[in-house]
Amino acid sequence: MNAGIIASRYAKALLKFVRETGNGRNVYSQACRLVGCMEEVVQFREYLENQNEIGLDRKIELAEAALDGPLSMEMRRFIALVCERRRMNCFLRILYVFVEEYRKENGIKVGKLTVAIPAEDLKERMEKAVQEKEGGVVQVEMAVDPKIIGGFIFEMDGKRMDASVEGRIARIRRHLVEKNNRIV
Repeated sequence: MNAGIIASRYAKALLKFVRETGNGRNVYSQACRLVGCMEEVVQFREYLENQNEIGLDRKIELAEAALDGPLSMEMRRFIALVCERRRMNCFLRILYVFVEEYRKENGIKVGKLTVAIPAEDLKERMEKAVQEKEGGVVQVEMAVDPKIIGGFIFEMDGKRMDASVEGRIARIRRHLVEKNNRIV
């Protein structure tokens, strides 16, 4: 069976389950953090998804260690279900789909802020400004990229605002090339 269909079905089942229990926000938060950990630490992902000899209890311990705290009852039961059905190889995809569906259902918009050095105050100001303009809940994920030299790049809903030094230099370079092409 197609892994995308499997992921979608399991994610929708988890979404329905958290709707019934009323603990969606906590499960969503844990799912987001697990996705981040699985993306960052390849060994963690491999242990959860590919190691059949690792039991359910050990997988739950690993997930709790990654989250620095206990898993919610819903996430524990969900991991048990996915292990029991031998679908852990799709676990990351399932979490991706769950996070996306939860965001759609709850009107959560996500933006990406890229900065040269960490700037929590800028992140908070961007969240507040976008919330006032767009309405609803806005989450801004921050990434640090020293290549942009200074300033920031903000992306959300397919739109990009480039206020970086690197972007400004690129615009000046393009402008000079266009001017020189007209002269020749």
